[in-house]
Amino acid sequence: MLTFRYLLAVVAAAAATTAVAVAVSSVFNSSQAPLISAAASIAAGKTAHLDTPVAVSQYLAYYSYIANRWLLVNTTNIMATVAVPIYILGLGQCPSSIQDLLGMTYTARNATVVLTSCVLVMPWVEEGTITHYAATCRSGTDYRPETAEVEAPGVRVRLVVVNC
Repeated sequence: MLTFRYLLAVVAAAAATTAVAVAVSSVFNSSQAPLISAAASIAAGKTAHLDTPVAVSQYLAYYSYIANRWLLVNTTNIMATVAVPIYILGLGQCPSSIQDLLGMTYTARNATVVLTSCVLVMPWVEEGTITHYAATCRSGTDYRPETAEVEAPGVRVRLVVVNC
């Protein structure tokens, strides 16, 4: 009889733990939705608004042209024929390093990267144009992107300055 009670207690505890985990997960996912929406708007060059102030971070990286391909790297590469310094924009509680996201080429379709409590707007390359994002603040609720372009030999660089 005691074994049956213990078994019921274990099953009840497991069910309660699962219910709490699902509730916390849905709250976390719904709290991240505004960040994802704001980052997607910024990546598209549109204004965005959040109800509460959110931390804004920036990372310096380089797009290097290596072996007929643009790669996002953390330093200039001696093998690169062109290395363009660019910025990566982060909204939320972003990590101090994004090393795992380097070594790739991003496009407009995959320019927003969702991390645990952070959404990054990655610089992207399409048709010889590099687009990257830099913010004028450390936190904010309203984000207004403005675009400036410069052309250098072999590449056009579009900087989206995010005023907040």
